[in-house]
Amino acid sequence: MAARQGGRGVVVPYVLVDRRRLRDLPATIDALRRGGAAAVELGFPFSDPIADGPVLAAAHDRALRHGTRWRDLLTACRIASERLPVAVMTYANPLWHRGLDASIGALAAAGASGLIVPDLALEEIRPFERSARPRELELVLLAAPGVSADRLATIAHRSRGFLYLVSRYGTTGRTRGSSPVDLTSMVRIARRAAPHLPVLVGFGVRDRASAALALASGADGVIVGSAVEERLARPRGVASLERWLRGIGGAARTVAG
Repeated sequence: MAARQGGRGVVVPYVLVDRRRLRDLPATIDALRRGGAAAVELGFPFSDPIADGPVLAAAHDRALRHGTRWRDLLTACRIASERLPVAVMTYANPLWHRGLDASIGALAAAGASGLIVPDLALEEIRPFERSARPRELELVLLAAPGVSADRLATIAHRSRGFLYLVSRYGTTGRTRGSSPVDLTSMVRIARRAAPHLPVLVGFGVRDRASAALALASGADGVIVGSAVEERLARPRGVASLERWLRGIGGAARTVAG
């Protein structure tokens, strides 16, 4: 779904679906595309987003208070997929609640290319694989810090679309004092297990410097979430996205060149 383009690392922004923002979503995706986004990750709001830090957790809460529903996610998929490849990030409960097969079928029909479920353990992925594969929906797996080399290799082998490599301990966004992670070693293990699978780094990537650090590990690209939400929450936030994202893309070009 996302790999280095012409030797350059790719940038994939994360946008949380909010019913009150649907009218602005075409302009948002267009700005991200012009800013160099290779794809977009659409988040579905959930009441207990355990992987998300304060910025995105607050955004989940706002979106739920605004009445955001499953049909809004499908609408967002249709809008975004006309402009960029789309991966949907949602926790497992909303998928099971609607019926796993029906949920995955609806996402694929709405134009989603990938599915990311951050609270899905490796031992629990088989039903998701069975439902996603015939619909050509790529089940993207996450690898977190502290994972053993054997388990990381298995995760990389089973992941489709790309491997989502978590860059540090803790949740998304700003985390002071988070322990450093040897991303270079993790990328190397993933490459051996799945040589053709792109590796994207997320959690804590928010500017040119953090993107450059992630890409220097050998990853194919970065995922940027909390920093996107911070801009969208501001007045005229959409207008600032293109130029800001180009700055992060500049890190990708610098590392590659």
